Amino acid sequence: MKFHKPEEEGIKTSDLIKRFLFIFCSIVIILAGITTVLYVSSARNELSIIENQEIKNISAISKLIIKSFDSTIADVLFLEKLSSSYISGDQNKTKFLDAVSSFLSSKDYYSKITLLDKNGNILLRLKAENRKFIELSKTEGNLRNNIDYKSTLPLARGHLYLSDFQLDDDIPVIVFGICVFDKQGSKRAVMLVSFNCKPIFEILKTAFEHPSEQEGKSARYFIVNAEGYWIKGPKPEDEFGFLYSARREKTFDRVFPHAWKKITIDQTGQIFTSEGLFTFTTFYPVARAEKACQQTTTDFDYSSLSPIKSFDYVWKFISFVPKHLCTIQSATRLKEFLLYDSVLILFFIVVSWIIARITLKKEYAEKILEQLSVTDSLTGLYNRRGFFLLAEQQLKIAERMKQFMVLFFLDLDDLKNINDRYGHLEGDIAIVRTAEILKQTFRQSDIVGRVGGDEFIALVIQNSPVDVETIIQRLQKTLDAANEKIEKGYKISISIGYSVYEPGKELSIDNLISIADKMMYANKRQKKKINN
Repeated sequence: MKFHKPEEEGIKTSDLIKRFLFIFCSIVIILAGITTVLYVSSARNELSIIENQEIKNISAISKLIIKSFDSTIADVLFLEKLSSSYISGDQNKTKFLDAVSSFLSSKDYYSKITLLDKNGNILLRLKAENRKFIELSKTEGNLRNNIDYKSTLPLARGHLYLSDFQLDDDIPVIVFGICVFDKQGSKRAVMLVSFNCKPIFEILKTAFEHPSEQEGKSARYFIVNAEGYWIKGPKPEDEFGFLYSARREKTFDRVFPHAWKKITIDQTGQIFTSEGLFTFTTFYPVARAEKACQQTTTDFDYSSLSPIKSFDYVWKFISFVPKHLCTIQSATRLKEFLLYDSVLILFFIVVSWIIARITLKKEYAEKILEQLSVTDSLTGLYNRRGFFLLAEQQLKIAERMKQFMVLFFLDLDDLKNINDRYGHLEGDIAIVRTAEILKQTFRQSDIVGRVGGDEFIALVIQNSPVDVETIIQRLQKTLDAANEKIEKGYKISISIGYSVYEPGKELSIDNLISIADKMMYANKRQKKKINN
């Protein structure tokens, strides 16, 4: 297959480059649009899958913590029964300690158990060490002013007290409080159980968080209280800011302010922000403890049940997926799309060039055909058909716009003699020279044509009256300059006739030609008389 230069096919290189860039850029824009639609669709599908998965995860986390919480309530109620046997004298201290250690041997989230009488005197204090509970010496004889004791003492049978988080040996714990009754139903003591939530959080981390996030010490699943303080946060050193003065600024709302606005208002839901996807639900520990006690113990005292004012104590379980992880698969697909696009672009460069060349060549051919239909092949001027098409159109414009026109009818003198003496080739050269003289005389906005073998016509249009004499003088000057260059034995001579169109005159192109034609022949006869 032989490739030709554009110029060899009559195509301008600049036109070819413009056409190529237009076709190529159009294809690239379409390709980019398709890639964008595919990526956005893929990203939305991936985000939808992640949203559904995180709803399931946060629901599972909520159930796991509630189950653990209910289990802890049942443990405290069982410990109350053991304490009741001890208080009632059914068990001595050794058996009581063995029973407590045996029961809690597999539970490493209880740190202390304190038993006090109705006056706040410490009856027994146990501390967990190596999965066993040992008795501590009585360093404090009375805890009647302790807030946990004071809040638990008024409770009826089966009711449970739940504290907010507090520090115990610099470890954040929740204190469960319950009154101990003897066999006769008399309130004999108060039991306080310190509970450390960290082991549950570790189960959470192992069950739900990805290894890469664990290695980076960054949590995906958070727990915060009503004020936005981390209970389980991104980093251990950020947690329990309400307990440590140095951590007062470590709150969820400072890190994720936009998400926090929705999380504080709604009970459950999802929100996608510039940081990523948040899925959340709400847990009320105190209300849950009250309900669990009602469902677990048969000794629950309903007669003293007071309205629960515990819905202000809130935990928010929050799932967080960083933004870059929400579309990680889509980003991989986007890279694949871009790789395919780069290959396609190389292909489309070649295709665009071929299409540009073919279409431009076709357009050039059509233009040439169009020009041939209205152009004189010898002189390049308009032929009879072309002149009349443009002149008729210009006449309508002149009538509407109140313009002036002058139609010149010109004839090359003695063309027959030139043909006879010098041959028809020289006669054609004389015609071409005449056409060049007319092109130099008239403006580009004027309509100039060859309507016969030696007959030419020109239509001058302007908004003011046309100075005919100036145009004739310019034509004669151009004619004289051209004749000085002719080295043959003849000179070019042109007979001229003209007709004027003024606004308001009802003249057709044929009328104007007829008037100009008569004047031209008069001019020709006058020349012959002078020459004879």
